[in-house]
Amino acid sequence: MPVDTKVSLCLSAALSVTTLAASQVFKAQLAETKGMTILAGGLCALLFMFLLTALGNLESVLLGKGFEIRIFPEVLFSLVVSMAVASTVHRVSITCCLAFSLVVLYFMSVISQRTYAHSTTSDSAPIKSEKKKRK
Repeated sequence: MPVDTKVSLCLSAALSVTTLAASQVFKAQLAETKGMTILAGGLCALLFMFLLTALGNLESVLLGKGFEIRIFPEVLFSLVVSMAVASTVHRVSITCCLAFSLVVLYFMSVISQRTYAHSTTSDSAPIKSEKKKRK
C-alpha cells in the first residue's frame, strides 16, 4: 500500500536514525566474527536505502514531484554516509556495504523503472518489408 510522500519521508528518516543507532549500539557484537562484519555491511546498505529514500522524498516535497534523484549528489551522499557508518564497525564492513548498496541501488532502479516509466510501444502493427526474389 503506497503512502504519501511526506509520510514516506518521515518513515524513511526514522528508519535511517534507527538503523544508525542500532549499528552503533551493537558495534562490538558486529565486529566480533566474519559473518557479523558482513551483516554490518548489510545493515549499512539498509541505511543507504533509507537515506536515499528520505532524500528523494525531501526533494520531492521541496522541489516538486518531477524532480529525479541523480548519482551526484544524492546517491553519492547516501553512499558516503552509509560507508562512514560501516567504517565505525569494521574495515571489511565498508566493502560489504559498498557491494550490498550497489545491489540495492540496482533493484531500486528496476522497481522505479517498472513503476514510473512510460510505455513507448505503439498500437500499430509493425510494417514488414517485402523483398523481391530474383530468378
